Amino acid sequence: MAVEIQIKNLKKKYPNGTEALKGIHLQIEKGQVFALLGPNGAGKSTLVRILTTLIQKDTGDFSIGSITPPNNPSQIQKYIGVALQENELDPNETVTFLLQFQGQLFGMTRKQAQTRADELINLFQLGSERNKKAGMLSGGNKRRLHCALALVHKPQVLFLDEPTVGMDPLARHTFWNVISDLNTKEKVTILLTTQYLEEADKYATQMAMIIDGMIQYAGEVSEFKHLVHPNENASLEDSYLSYLKTLTNTEKE
Repeated sequence: MAVEIQIKNLKKKYPNGTEALKGIHLQIEKGQVFALLGPNGAGKSTLVRILTTLIQKDTGDFSIGSITPPNNPSQIQKYIGVALQENELDPNETVTFLLQFQGQLFGMTRKQAQTRADELINLFQLGSERNKKAGMLSGGNKRRLHCALALVHKPQVLFLDEPTVGMDPLARHTFWNVISDLNTKEKVTILLTTQYLEEADKYATQMAMIIDGMIQYAGEVSEFKHLVHPNENASLEDSYLSYLKTLTNTEKE
């Protein structure tokens, strides 16, 4: 299978001295749902922000879809979609306007942008919210709108940072139906960070565990669970917690 995201020896140190990434090597294959896991402060957000060109790396290399993002910013913007936790929405504009405006930013005609906005409103079940201003939406509906905006231009790679925070169970179910269809039917590669490990367990096939700026495990989700609990049918959450506990105990010794 073709490699979609290639990362080689990526490092990032912040001005306050924090080494957020200490030499990341990672490959993500095309068409995967890939979960990037780790405790708060481990380096997940830094890695995602570098891959989505929001901040610059210090050293190392990476490519997405054979594109080297720092050298081809316009190409990469068309190739990827990004829904981060801190994405800002104009609180005074409606759901429909924001989606249409996003489409026109990506070169669609007004009619094409309207059609695409309608498609996404239906997909994410935002019909009753379409004429509401973004500032009036619930937290869960804002997250759905973030994700819809990331998909306006039909990207090949989708970055999702804690996408279902604030969603009720029904909204989460609807959201994952949409994302699963994108992955299985349109072969969109998904890179996901989440604290809801049952979501990663259910939908991701590949994963990486990042701790203190370093990759501690990269491979299949099922293999990780087997490595931690070889004789049990353990969940990803149980395996993740056991792995962190083992690391902590090792550091104390």
